[in-house]
Formats: sequence, C-alpha cells, structure tokens
Amino acid sequence: MQTKAKIPQSIGDVKPNPNVISRRLGDEIVLFHLETDRFYELNGSAARFWELLSTEASPNQVCEQMLEEFAVDPRQLAGETKTLIDSLHREDLITIDE
Repeated sequence: MQTKAKIPQSIGDVKPNPNVISRRLGDEIVLFHLETDRFYELNGSAARFWELLSTEASPNQVCEQMLEEFAVDPRQLAGETKTLIDSLHREDLITIDE
C-alpha cells in the first residue's frame, strides 16, 4: 500500500502567477515572467508538476497524481515538492494565498 505524499497545510493555495506564461517544448516547460523578462526551464517531474498545478489542482492533488505517474517514495516527493514550491515562489512564478 502506498502512503500519500502530504504537503504541509501551511503552504496555502498555490497557483501559477498570472504574469507567467508557459510553453511545453519536448520534455521541458519554459516559463517566461512578463514583469521581469526572465525565462525559466523546468524539466522532468518539475515540468509535470507545473502542468498539473496549472489545472488549478492543489499541491496535494498534484502529489497524488504524480505518485500514480512516477515511481517515487511519497516522503521524497513531498520534500521535493516543498523545495520546488519554495523555489517557484522565490522567483515569483507562483502565488500563495495563505
């Protein structure tokens, strides 16, 4: 039986920043922040995380879907998701409503 990856509830509602546009290019997703004129590249599971987050799924729903798609330990996924969310937030690529 697989344990679900849980993101700490204190994260709040996470959504892509409306000032960020994205485009899939092969296995990667390229993000462009309209206000900072900066490009970002997400590959692999980070690209899939962005796609799922863009469907207005919560981080926990994204993790549940990713557990179905990737062979990964739930605790590892939870930790990597938290790190990714922190990084995306630091670059103003997502908004977090607490």
